[in-house]
Amino acid sequence: MHTIIKAMVTSLLTSKALRSKYLSPASYHHAINSNLKAVVIGATSGIGQGCAHCLAEQGYTVLAIGRPRPGRAEQIVEELTAKSKSSAAVLGGVEVPVPAHEFYATDAFSLQQVHQTAQEILSKHPTIDVLVITQGMATTQGFTPTKEGNDEKMTLHYFSRIAIANALLPALLNSSAESEQNSDSDSDRMKKGPVVMSILSGGIHAPYENYQQDFSLEKNYSVRNAADAAGFYNDLGLDYMACKKGNEKINFVHSSPGFVNTNWGSEFGTVLRCMVRMMQPLGKSPGDCAEYMLGPTVFASEAGHDLPERLVGNKGLFVMGEKGQSKSLTKMHTDEAKAFVWEKTVEVLKKAGIDIE
Repeated sequence: MHTIIKAMVTSLLTSKALRSKYLSPASYHHAINSNLKAVVIGATSGIGQGCAHCLAEQGYTVLAIGRPRPGRAEQIVEELTAKSKSSAAVLGGVEVPVPAHEFYATDAFSLQQVHQTAQEILSKHPTIDVLVITQGMATTQGFTPTKEGNDEKMTLHYFSRIAIANALLPALLNSSAESEQNSDSDSDRMKKGPVVMSILSGGIHAPYENYQQDFSLEKNYSVRNAADAAGFYNDLGLDYMACKKGNEKINFVHSSPGFVNTNWGSEFGTVLRCMVRMMQPLGKSPGDCAEYMLGPTVFASEAGHDLPERLVGNKGLFVMGEKGQSKSLTKMHTDEAKAFVWEKTVEVLKKAGIDIE
């Protein structure tokens, strides 16, 4: 128990240190004056909500994406605006501008809907500086196909993530180009480049060894295989994007959030759900998790600081643990595996009417 309490105190102190390091009148005004914009998918609850709130407090215009519900758009925009107003009042007074946040209702089980939402965002916002991807689910169900024929869990944890990251590439590249053009002025956007971060299982998952024989998991589905495949594919798919010519100025990150006190596991059966609920108070809050995820990546890049170091053998993708520490890729992370998984990903998205090549 002493160890658990010590870990919780350490977590709280460290997250507060990250907040004090990056949240200041200067950083808030920079985000406002540079019109920094962040897309957060999965922004209506849990870690995604924590990240959206944190970015709004920092002065970013948050383009929040979440499942459609009556009254949700107004609620989310009001919450984000309140976060920005609170920071503005504390940091610079009531006259400090507040960003105009937006909400996009999207069912992330539909790859086509995710793609269409990205296109809508692009039509309104030609420049995007940050993409934070958090949508997910926790179930013990077997292979459960969406209308497009892909497993629900793999759709949320991998395919929809690549779909939105690829669709928003033009806007992210615009951020990189504008930062380079204004590198000697105070109006540069992200000094170390735009950030794409998939928050899932960076550095903690095992490789999915049957990826060549059963890429979609239709024959070898299990909770463990689904978790490993999603994490393994995130590594490979995002690394492919990071290493692709022209994307060098974009920071692609696969991170793991650790144990967070959210409604994770709400889809579990009664007994398992009760067990999870009993343990959840021991986890860090979504707000503290957001500090750990955004501080060493998004806010570091904006401030001109380096992101967590890439470990040996990692050329493109940043892999980050729950406290912002550098993590390793799996031993099966090879150029051959990367090419194979990307080719299969292209096929899956093409069947959904999305061409990413």
